[in-house]
Amino acid sequence: MARQNKLLIATGCDSNFFPNLRILLGSWMTHMADFEIVVCDFGLTKTQIDEIILTPRLRILSSPKEIDEPWFGKTLIYTFLGECINEIDALMWIDADAFFNSRLPDIWPILEGYDILIDAHIQSVGELSDIKNIKDYSLRKDDSYFSAGCWIARPGNFLKRYQDIGSVTRDRIFWEPDAFVSAIYLEKLKIRTINGSIWHSRGKTSLKTCSINNLTAFHHNQPIYVIHANAFYQVRKDGRRILHRPKLAQIQDYYENIYNIQMRRDYKTNQNAFSFLCYYTRYYFFTVGSFVKKGIKTIVVFLGIHKVLKKYS
Repeated sequence: MARQNKLLIATGCDSNFFPNLRILLGSWMTHMADFEIVVCDFGLTKTQIDEIILTPRLRILSSPKEIDEPWFGKTLIYTFLGECINEIDALMWIDADAFFNSRLPDIWPILEGYDILIDAHIQSVGELSDIKNIKDYSLRKDDSYFSAGCWIARPGNFLKRYQDIGSVTRDRIFWEPDAFVSAIYLEKLKIRTINGSIWHSRGKTSLKTCSINNLTAFHHNQPIYVIHANAFYQVRKDGRRILHRPKLAQIQDYYENIYNIQMRRDYKTNQNAFSFLCYYTRYYFFTVGSFVKKGIKTIVVFLGIHKVLKKYS
């Protein structure tokens, strides 16, 4: 019996970006939980690791190299994956400040005959790339640039080339996305250019123009697959990005709440009964209990009982 094709979802995060990761994981739990996800540790704290480590179908990957910035960690996907790269048929990378807005379609018919699914940037290589990279990696200024924030690729030499280029271009402007784009061209990947307004809604595509209905964003009546909070946002005190458009911010809140509810359920499963009794006692006292007390007070006032009590007190 032939082995079923395996898609692995990957992201990466450091301690400062962790509040954004919660939204991504909540959206993954909602739309893509039947696919395994790996989180590359770019510098998470022990508390953050402990928070997510028991999540079903989630793995945390570490690297022997010290990660001093997220861009560097991102170029090390090949090293992070290690031997598991031989176990998968396609890798989906999604930045930790992005999230799933709806379930992806069946990617295998779309990927058939191609090496990578990605949308072309509206700007060119000449507009964005460091001139040294254009020269060193035989790029053309009129070549298309590609966004490295969300893509699906077959695991081949491309990831190794991405890592190798990134290791020698770190002193240059836009060195990480340049390394990514250069690797695509040097490996002569067969590219299927998907529409960025649908597959990867971000600042340069449909983030400002998409419609929203029932906590789902659409482009031209088509559900958007991934929303990327890489523009038009403010930052909460804990580092979590909040999109400026209120309805998009509501979608972020929704998936953050899904994550919190799910992780509380996992907490319930993994902690002893006494801890849970204490937790729900506090919960009752501060929430349900307060409503009960307000209800009793309202009834007492309505029936005039408080006047009687005051008279005889």
